[in-house]
Amino acid sequence: PDRLRQHIWGLRVPPNQAIYLKNNDQGKRGNDGFLGAIEVFTKKAVEMYFDNAADCAKYLGTNSGEDGFFKGCMDAIGVGFMLDSQLFHPNYDPSKCLNAAHAAYHPIKFDTHWQRCWDLSFGGHCKGMAFDCMGQLNPPTSSLAMSDPR
Repeated sequence: PDRLRQHIWGLRVPPNQAIYLKNNDQGKRGNDGFLGAIEVFTKKAVEMYFDNAADCAKYLGTNSGEDGFFKGCMDAIGVGFMLDSQLFHPNYDPSKCLNAAHAAYHPIKFDTHWQRCWDLSFGGHCKGMAFDCMGQLNPPTSSLAMSDPR
């Protein structure tokens, strides 16, 4: 929560505005700036969503992931956005969790990788050392290098 607060504070989001945060600068690879690792909306944006949720589902469909659905709906109903490209950076490698500038990490889809990310982020392990100071991961991150980032 503290990292997210720092990001929001740094953006100086205008009060009482309908805004969502685009959270990456990865283009199509990053769902045009809005991936589900962390989804941030102002209260006004959420109110507008609830006023229009049924129409979004009816006209935009629900076949995408929740991030695609919310981004499409927010854009369709006129919610604005701000970009914080450092909110997170899509990467399978848990060593990226050492980067305290990010508020979220994605995609971490294996329990051993998630635990490593947690330990690196909050446990202070491996400071000043290579990320593999805690042993090998299963599966190794090298096997994920060619995978889809979502």
